[in-house]
Amino acid sequence: MFLVILMLIASVALADARTEQYAAVLAQRLEQNQRDTLARIPSPDRRLLALRAYLRAGKNLRDRWSWTDAQIRSYEQSAEYQELLADIAAIVKEFGRRNPGYTLYANTQVRSLDVQIERWNWNPRVGTTAKNLERDAQIAIAKLPPQPTDASATRFEAFLKSWSPSPTSPLAAPGLSLHGQSRAIDFQIMKGGKIVAATEVNAVARQWDAPGWTLKLKEAVTAASKRFKGPLPAPNEPWHYEYK
Repeated sequence: MFLVILMLIASVALADARTEQYAAVLAQRLEQNQRDTLARIPSPDRRLLALRAYLRAGKNLRDRWSWTDAQIRSYEQSAEYQELLADIAAIVKEFGRRNPGYTLYANTQVRSLDVQIERWNWNPRVGTTAKNLERDAQIAIAKLPPQPTDASATRFEAFLKSWSPSPTSPLAAPGLSLHGQSRAIDFQIMKGGKIVAATEVNAVARQWDAPGWTLKLKEAVTAASKRFKGPLPAPNEPWHYEYK
């Protein structure tokens, strides 16, 4: 029995090593800033999940990449940013008119790459999705040559791109969050200075759907702005709206 256990451990270790080897080959097809970001994700399975997102982004990856601090500062001085704030102010006012005694808070801070990486590294639901990908990746790797070639790496890339996450990750891979270019805003419902509907996935049914805040927020957003679209359906985030 002990020998069987040792053999299973060795088999898993070998599968892990081969998966990382193939992932390293594919990472070389990315630009330096994406490779640097992957290097800041210590967990191999979460790193693989982020790699999948970068490969799926393809030629749009550079345009979607989160802004640098200098780009954020420039944006905050722009007319576009002032238009965003004006739209948010209109939504807040409309929400207050429709829901006396309640207020709406909007987080307008651009989400930096550092924050995205930090959240990606600790979020439990990201970890669950990443583990499932790693499991399926090991099965795919077993059908490929032990040493990656251009052709076999491309086959593994095709597997990653076609893989369907289950459950859906609650976060975009670091660098790809719409919050990183101020293209998404999260709203919270407040009363008397206290949050009654927070930006927490586990609180959606209790704090948003049951009290009706999901629909009430959508009605206020729709009435006050033509540029905000939402909420985000998958994963279900009734507070998350994209700014077109």
